[in-house]
Formats: sequence, structure tokens, C-alpha cells
Amino acid sequence: MRELYATIDLGSNSFHMLTAALEHHEIKILESTSEKVMLAEGLDKTHGIHPDAMQRGLDCIARFAQRIEAIPKDNIRIVGTNTLRAAINAQEYVDEIEKVLGVNRIDIVSGIEEARLIFLGVNHSWSGLDQFTKNLVIDIGGGSTEFIIGKNFKLKQAESLRMGCIAFQRYFPNLEINNKYFSRAVRAAKFELSNIKSDYHESTWDYSIGSAGTFKALERILVEQGLTKEGITYKGLKALKQQVLEFKSMHELDIVGLKPSRQKTIVPGLAITMAIFKSLNIKKLHISRGGLREGILYDLLGRLKSEDVRQRSITAICRRYNVPEFRSNLLARICKKLAKNTTSKYPLSGFHLKLLKWSAQCCRIGLAINHSQFQNHSAYLIRNSELSGFSIRERKILAAIVANQRRKVNLAPFDLIDLTVKEKYKLVQVIFLLRLASIIGKNGKPNRSNHLNVEFKSSTIILCVEEKWLSKHPLIQHALALESMYWSKADFNVKISLV
Repeated sequence: MRELYATIDLGSNSFHMLTAALEHHEIKILESTSEKVMLAEGLDKTHGIHPDAMQRGLDCIARFAQRIEAIPKDNIRIVGTNTLRAAINAQEYVDEIEKVLGVNRIDIVSGIEEARLIFLGVNHSWSGLDQFTKNLVIDIGGGSTEFIIGKNFKLKQAESLRMGCIAFQRYFPNLEINNKYFSRAVRAAKFELSNIKSDYHESTWDYSIGSAGTFKALERILVEQGLTKEGITYKGLKALKQQVLEFKSMHELDIVGLKPSRQKTIVPGLAITMAIFKSLNIKKLHISRGGLREGILYDLLGRLKSEDVRQRSITAICRRYNVPEFRSNLLARICKKLAKNTTSKYPLSGFHLKLLKWSAQCCRIGLAINHSQFQNHSAYLIRNSELSGFSIRERKILAAIVANQRRKVNLAPFDLIDLTVKEKYKLVQVIFLLRLASIIGKNGKPNRSNHLNVEFKSSTIILCVEEKWLSKHPLIQHALALESMYWSKADFNVKISLV
């Protein structure tokens, strides 16, 4: 059976779309397209994304929407990067994009998560991959540049610097070109690179690879001018710089191999690339045709078909903070049983069941800091840790769930996350089941969950409990009475029905 998938990368410079088919366990790319949106152009700390850039993006998304309308919503993943991380009006813009696409979730990822996805895409796309060598992968975007070192498919270290071919236009006032402005841009890039220079110097990797975008455009120019057969060299970059400096404005740029759509971004991209070559002592940069959008695709397939990297991240953070495995797995098993014994107008989706499992496994990591208010310490660690596979929004949701595992019920953090009423109610269910599991699993026996059923009816939560069993467990009876009080202060009525 043929299954269709699509990914969209909402970059600071371009929006990219990829559609693919999974047939006989093989991925076939059906369409790969990009449009220059220059979302970061005119980005302002006070006003955010410029209205003109917003409109260019929405027009592009409308065209993408027509191409993916036949693809199941669960098989589509959309990721936003640096500009949508930084802009004060990012959420407003994301809401508009979601309306056009007819989806209800766009994942805004951190710089490190973006780097991981780029690395995944390069590894799946680059024919020269050698499982025995350490590779340095670099991707220059519109607002940030990612650096990754890894071997085969295993990422060793990653960094994201706030320098990109749109962001660095600020060093070229009115898009004018001269040696003074170019040198200033190179110095600025070298300054950013000084923070990672020792960790990413040539002694730490065997092979350097540039991911699509700016590097692909530079290679095209160098190849068409006969300055290289493939890849990018510093000698070729120096020759290109001399050509660029013959023009006074980016609007006038007309050199062999340069596409008109790259006219405004190639000069800042060239300056950043030359700084990277010098700072990291790169002799030659090989070019991969794949990058972020391919990485998003393979990550999506991993979630749906095999291993969800987010589970690996939860397991890792539990080990880092010495949570006993038997304890985290016990709580997760109780939560799973309780979820099966739950009825609601809005049943928990697969994603919400995963949230329930993950929160059960990692809710006690805060004990590594202090027992007092450990639920808040756990939430802090989740919110501020790099968890591979998780978007920024998913981290916030997971942290808010974990913060509510005991004591006072505080749903206010969900108001700061763009959620529908239905989504928020599902998260209330997750929190209630997590708290209930913590109460009945204190003595380490998972079978206690067989004596309870939960029914969610709007603001009323009905907990059906076997009367004979409850009478034998006075501590649980007391804890449930307290639970009813905590939820009443959050405007929920918990009714305990004895059967």
C-alpha cells in the first residue's frame, strides 16, 4: 500500500516543502520545492515579522496547501525555525498559517533540535556517508547557522549560532556592497564563531559537509565559473568575493551561476562562509542535497513507524537525574491501565497517551535538586533541557503537566500556550490520571488501578471506586478526599462514586 507524507520547513529565508511516498518499505521523493519568502527581512525586535514578509509567506503556504490537501493530516509535519523562535508576533503568524493549511499544530523547534534534524536529513541524503568517519555538518539559514558533529547517524555535539544570510544583511546598509561592509560582516561572523571554535576545529572531525541552501548556491556559482569541479574551496570563495566587490549594490549583482532569487542573500552568505572556513580551518566543503526538510520527513517516519526519538530523550533525562527505572516504569504502567478505564467526550489521542507516559516516567527528576516542591524542579528541568525530538511547545506542555503532578492544580501555564478548548481539556485528563496514578502507586503495586474507573463530564470528574477495596485503604481514601479539594479550587468537581 502506498502511503503519502509531507513536510514543510518554515525557514527565515525560504519556505521548503517535500512530499514523499512510502511504498514497499522504500521512501520515494515525489516533489521538493522551495520559495524565497525572506521572512526575516525587516524583522524588528519591537514589531516582529514585517507585514510584507508575512504576506509573502501566506501566499506561499496557500500554494503549498493545494499540493498536500490529499495527504492525511497525521502524515504532515510542519516545522518553524529561527524567525518563528524570535519574533514577538510569531504565534499570531503561526495561527494564520495553520488556518491556511488546515492543520492545528506547527512545531517551533530550538536551534539544537533544528541541528539534529539537519544532521538526520544529511545522513539520509548524502551518498558519501562513511559510518567510520566523524562528519562536520553546517547549514546556513536566513537567521541562524547550525553546526553538528556526528558519526554515522549518531550526533555527538551540536550548536546553533544567530547568524544567517538574512540577519547579516544588517551589515550592508541599503544592501550596498563595498569592502568595508564585507569585512565588517566577516568579523561579526568570526566573533560568533569564536564561541565554538575550539569545539569544532578541524581536529574534532574528519569530513566537512554543507547542507543545501546557501552552500548549494555558492557551489553552483563556483562550478559554472570553473572555479571548482564540486564542493567549495576557500580559493574559489576569494575569487567570488573579488567579483562581488565590483558591484555597488546587491540589486545590481549579475554574476555567472547566480539565480536572481539569491541576489539579496548571497553576499552575506559568502561573508559567513569565508569566516567559517578561516575559523574552523576547512580546506574543502562537500555539499549535501538534503537537509532540514528531509530530516523532518525521516523523523516523522520514525515517530509513526519505528522509534520515536522523544522516548529516547525521556529515558536519557531520567537516567541523568538518577530516577529508578522500576519506579518510572511502574507509574507509566499504572497510567496506561487508568487510561484504558477512562471514558470521555474527548478521548485521549495517541500523542496525549504518550504525554501521559512521558510525564509518568520523568515527573520525579526534580528530586535530584530538592524534595521540597520537586514537581516544580522537575518542570524547570524539562522546560530548560534540550530534549531531542521535542518542539519548544511540546516541552512547555510536558513541563506544565509535570508541575501539576501533586498539590495545587494550576492550569494557568496552558493559557500561555496556544491550545484549543478541546486540547486543554485533554491535558486536564492527562494531569488527573497522572495524579491518580501517583496516589494509588505509592506502595509499588500496579494492580490497584483495577479497582477504579474514571469518567470525564465537562467540569465534573467521576471516580468510580470499589467500596470494599477503598475501605481497606484509608490512606488512599484520605488522598482522594484531598484531591477533590485541590480540583475544586481549579473549578472542577471530583465526585467519588462507590460501587
